[in-house]
Amino acid sequence: MSRIAITAFSGWNDAGEAASGAVEHLLSVWPSRPAGAVDAEDYIDFQVNRPEVRTTEEGLRVLDWPDTELRIVQPPRGPEIVTVLGPEPSLHWKRFCDEVLEQMQLLDVSSVISLGSLLADSPHTRPLPVSCRVEPGAAETVGEESLYEGPVGVPTVLARRTTSAGLRTTSIWVQVPHYVAQTPSPKAVLGLIREVQDRITAPIPLGELEEDAAAWERGVDELARTDEDVADYVRRLERAQDAAELPEASGDAIAREFEQFLRRRRDTD
Repeated sequence: MSRIAITAFSGWNDAGEAASGAVEHLLSVWPSRPAGAVDAEDYIDFQVNRPEVRTTEEGLRVLDWPDTELRIVQPPRGPEIVTVLGPEPSLHWKRFCDEVLEQMQLLDVSSVISLGSLLADSPHTRPLPVSCRVEPGAAETVGEESLYEGPVGVPTVLARRTTSAGLRTTSIWVQVPHYVAQTPSPKAVLGLIREVQDRITAPIPLGELEEDAAAWERGVDELARTDEDVADYVRRLERAQDAAELPEASGDAIAREFEQFLRRRRDTD
C-alpha cells in the first residue's frame, strides 16, 4: 500500500507554530521510525537555525543539527504516513525540494498533504479559518482557487514540485490572529489536525489538544481585557467575520478596520 506524506516547515510559513505543531502531534500519538533526512549543511544558515547541544539519558553530550527529518508513522489502520519536518531552508530551494521529493518517491509516497499557517485578521474567539485546496496541475480542485500573488515559502515550492511529479498534493493552511503571533497556537494546531483527519482513515487521538486550545483562547481573552484598544479591535473582527456572508462584508472592510485600529494606537502613543 502506498503512503501519504504530511509536510511542515518551521519559520515564515509556520505562524503560531501551527504547521510544525500538527506534525509533532501526529508523532506524539502514534509510533514512528526514522525513514530519512535532508542534511542541513547545504541548505540552512546556521546563524538563523543553530545546532543545539543536549545531554542524553545516558549522560552523553550530543549536537542536534537542524536537518529535515522524514519519519514513517504507523496509525492503527489505513496507510502509513511519512512526516517531513524541519526548518524552512535558507538556500538552494530547488535542490532541496528535489531531494525531499526523491526521498518521498523512494518511500512509495503517492499523495502529499502540505501544512502551513499564516498571520491574518481573524478573531481568536471564532473558529480559525482553514483553507484546503488541491494544488494547480491536479485534476481535482478542493475549495476556492487561490488568487494570491506575491512572495511564497518553501511549502508552496515543494507542493508545486510534488504535483509536477504526479503526486496528488493538497495544501491546508490555517489563519492565526496576528495580534497573538508571538506564542504557539494550539487552537490553530487543532484546526489543521481536524482537516488532516478528513483525509486519513485512522482517527487521530486529540489528547489534551482541545483543552490546550480552550486554555489558549482564555489566555488571549485575558490579554484583550487588559487593553481596550485590542478588545475593541477583536469585537470589530468578530462582527466582520459574523457578517462575512453579507454583500457588504469584504476584505476591504476588514482592512479599513485594521487601519483605524493602527491610527488609534498611534494617536494614543
